[in-house]
Amino acid sequence: MLSVFRFHKKLILAGALLVSFFVSASYASADIMGDVRTFSVNSKYDEFSRTALSATLRHLSNKVYFYVDDRYWAGSNQFEKNILLNNLDNLGREFDDNIYSKETNFFGFEPNPGIDDDARVVVLVEDLIKGNGGYFETANLYSRELATGSNEREMVAVNTESLSSFGKIFLAHEFQHLISFNQKDLLRNTSEDIWLNELRSEYANTVVGYNDSFQNSNLNRRLDTFLTEPSDSLVEWPNVILDYSHVALFAEYIAEQFGPQIISETIRNDLAGIDSINRFLQSAGRPERFSDIFGNWLTANYLNDSSSDSRYGYRRNELKNIRIAPLQYSLSYPGKYELNHDLKPWQGSWHKLNLYSMPEGKALKIGFNSADGFKLWYIDNLGNTGELKNGGYMINKGNLNSIVLMPVNESKTSGFGSSESPITFRASIEYTDAPAKATLKDGDLIKRQGESEVYVVEGNYKRYLHPDVIKLYGHLVLAAVTELDIENFNSYTTANYVRSVEEQKVYAVWPDSTKHWLNMTGDYFTQSGRDWGAIFVINESEFNSYKLGADITR
Repeated sequence: MLSVFRFHKKLILAGALLVSFFVSASYASADIMGDVRTFSVNSKYDEFSRTALSATLRHLSNKVYFYVDDRYWAGSNQFEKNILLNNLDNLGREFDDNIYSKETNFFGFEPNPGIDDDARVVVLVEDLIKGNGGYFETANLYSRELATGSNEREMVAVNTESLSSFGKIFLAHEFQHLISFNQKDLLRNTSEDIWLNELRSEYANTVVGYNDSFQNSNLNRRLDTFLTEPSDSLVEWPNVILDYSHVALFAEYIAEQFGPQIISETIRNDLAGIDSINRFLQSAGRPERFSDIFGNWLTANYLNDSSSDSRYGYRRNELKNIRIAPLQYSLSYPGKYELNHDLKPWQGSWHKLNLYSMPEGKALKIGFNSADGFKLWYIDNLGNTGELKNGGYMINKGNLNSIVLMPVNESKTSGFGSSESPITFRASIEYTDAPAKATLKDGDLIKRQGESEVYVVEGNYKRYLHPDVIKLYGHLVLAAVTELDIENFNSYTTANYVRSVEEQKVYAVWPDSTKHWLNMTGDYFTQSGRDWGAIFVINESEFNSYKLGADITR
């Protein structure tokens, strides 16, 4: 948990230069066992609403001073005190031998020796209100001249009641906040968005290995909470347990998709929140942006099947039971329908349109208030998925009977707080005639109006061509790309099935440039709803450019 103290950035930098000089004399010598100090504390989290408390140094390790709340100590019997001291000994060794090395290697270092000129971190063992495992107060990293009530220590607080069971989990979480403040605020003069800071702290438990065994892990508890209310804003932060659950699951998803570095690198640039993630994607040469990742995450939380596309499911076995139940709507042909739903920024929602008596060749046209900052993602019962533009069509080519719509409020991308205002998503849905299809032949190149991504068409299907792939086909001339309006572009179904001109094996090509053999019989291929017409024949150069991945068997 992060408690933020803010003031003008120019003062921070000027003060930071003076702090190490003026206050270093106060802590020039190391603390010794039995030292008693008065600490300023956050009354919002303290069990007794205190603003200050007396605490005694009861244990120290190579990297930690453990100060224990004197009121708690006085109220404990000798047996309880012995247990506490044993827990502190275990926690100290765990921090020295595991937490510190793994987190600093992954995220970077905390201020060291910092404002108190002491390399050890202070852990204040405090009676906190129930449900709060610990907190980090940013004010403690500044001099009292700049932050009244600062303890002028690199420190975190953990709850007395959590030491025996969850102490290491909360300490790993809070230590990331200390690192983040040094890396972002002090070194890069950047205030991180709370949701991303907390995401890193949740992922810190994965970094140090506490989620390796899933049962009874922090991730296990976060998943259980997430499943109780999956439709919640990722970025709004009223500081309830549901907030932590959402960022924890999102962290696992993006780390699976892009590698853990997508999380560690957010702490190493001078941007905050969504912008810092986009910076990583751009630097890594990835075409995706945060908007795409969020839409794919919503799809994964509904579909959770990575067999045909790695973006649409979790890889960890314990997370494969996530399947969000959408809101249900019945749309009978013919007719026109309105869908209104309030959404906060970056809040997930799933709306399943069950289509009844829709004739083959007819289309469903969906218009929505994109000008208000909404994007709309979809997945139909045939497995087609992606972004649906305002005014886009879904054409029934024979067996279209349901569509799940996933609108996203992208009207705000930074500066999120504890209470975000919703905007009403308004969609007009109507059955209509399918738009006239553009006259194209197999092998023609197309792109959607106003976008740069190029596709090749084959029958009723289109396949995305990465610029490096286009170079492998000397006959492809980009000047000959046909720009299609939304209706015509969406009339071609996106496919990712390929086979080499040299063999008959069919593969699915994934966005991470891997190919996966569809290890199944022809009958099963057909029974699974796949279409033989969706298979593109490619040359050997392109086929060999993809790395071989795991087989697909279902």
